Amino acid sequence: MVIYMKILVLTDEVWNDTLYPNNVLTNWLQGFPAVIANIYLAGGAPDNTCCQTYYQITDGMMIKSLFTKTTAGQTFRLPENKRQETLPSADSYPDDEGRVLTLIKNKLPMESLRLVREGIWLLGHYDITGLKDFVAGFQPDVIFSLRYASLKVLRFERLLLSLSKKPMFVFTGDDEYTLAQLSFSPCYWLRRTLIRKALKRNAEHYYKYYTLSEEQSSLYSKIFHIRTGVLSKCGSFETYKKKPVQKPLILVYAGRLYCHRYKTLLAIKEALKVINKNKVHMILNIYSRDKVSKKYLKLLDDNRNSYLHPPVSPAALKQIYYKADIALHVESFDIKNRLLTKYSFSTKIIDCLASSCAVLAICPKSHAGYDYLKKQDSAICVSSLHEIKGTLTKLCKKKSLVQEYQKKAWSCGQRNHQKYSIQQMLLEEMKKAGEFMS
Repeated sequence: MVIYMKILVLTDEVWNDTLYPNNVLTNWLQGFPAVIANIYLAGGAPDNTCCQTYYQITDGMMIKSLFTKTTAGQTFRLPENKRQETLPSADSYPDDEGRVLTLIKNKLPMESLRLVREGIWLLGHYDITGLKDFVAGFQPDVIFSLRYASLKVLRFERLLLSLSKKPMFVFTGDDEYTLAQLSFSPCYWLRRTLIRKALKRNAEHYYKYYTLSEEQSSLYSKIFHIRTGVLSKCGSFETYKKKPVQKPLILVYAGRLYCHRYKTLLAIKEALKVINKNKVHMILNIYSRDKVSKKYLKLLDDNRNSYLHPPVSPAALKQIYYKADIALHVESFDIKNRLLTKYSFSTKIIDCLASSCAVLAICPKSHAGYDYLKKQDSAICVSSLHEIKGTLTKLCKKKSLVQEYQKKAWSCGQRNHQKYSIQQMLLEEMKKAGEFMS
């Protein structure tokens, strides 16, 4: 009889691969030799192929617990292999901040709203008995907390540690701790200070703290004096297939437009207007689930140099990449977002490496993704908006460079991001931590 490890996953959002098709949790745990249960602190219904057992707490439950004797939390189980197969429209994506207080949501600045939400989760009452029964019934070997640190999540981590007495692995893709940020909101800095204090308290109990970049992993190791490591998204890099370069060259950007990434895309479009003045040599196709105003729709989609498309499924995107020449990874160059995303290593980078396209990375030199791609020589790297036009012109004239970096991107993925290798590393770490006998 095969005995599987039991992993209790804690997430701050619903594990839904239809709403969030780039989900790293599914990327790591699909096909993983383990039984998985998920506690999530958000609204919405889960939709994934990895987990059937859930414990859910929502904003609404916590608000209700403040004014009634009702406690927050519910257990449910989904039938195996029951998934939605349709992609929702852009309007159906949930608000990133969650539905906290509908009546005041439009009356408070965002940072104030975040602070109010933290207060609700700190003062609200969990169904401790139900949660204790859920944890005891599942009997996890390890806990895996995947989140961007907030007071509500950090409080819940402490609760799970006390209930389970099991080793906790933590993953973040963002800078949760340093003060190298730019904000003029007192609420932002109050919340940041409280999170830093709570995170410092929690960190000493973590078995291992995973990040997406070597730089952040090294920094957190020095700050918290605990085990840290890199846990990158994985992909399938079995066989490289060379493909011809098209006329005109097709660039594809698939991702969010927030953190002023749209400004970098606009800089690309402006460069293409010059390059394509007499003849179209290169076009940009943008696929994003983000809503844009009519003003920016017109700017991003001029029907000649760049086109803005609605979101597509992962399977459809794979075909789009295959018919394209260059996959884009972009970040913002303004100081606030440079600081905000400095340690971030976008999971989209691995999608770009696996796309069969050459990768063009346009981001500040200080960005962790830029540093990685440059060191690996796996992408054509541009560290200034002023370099965009020259680089695109060079690619139009030297098609062999596109094919060269198609192969280099694939080779980097093959060396560093094979699914089996990353899953095996994670499994061995969890076995060791949980003293699990295979």
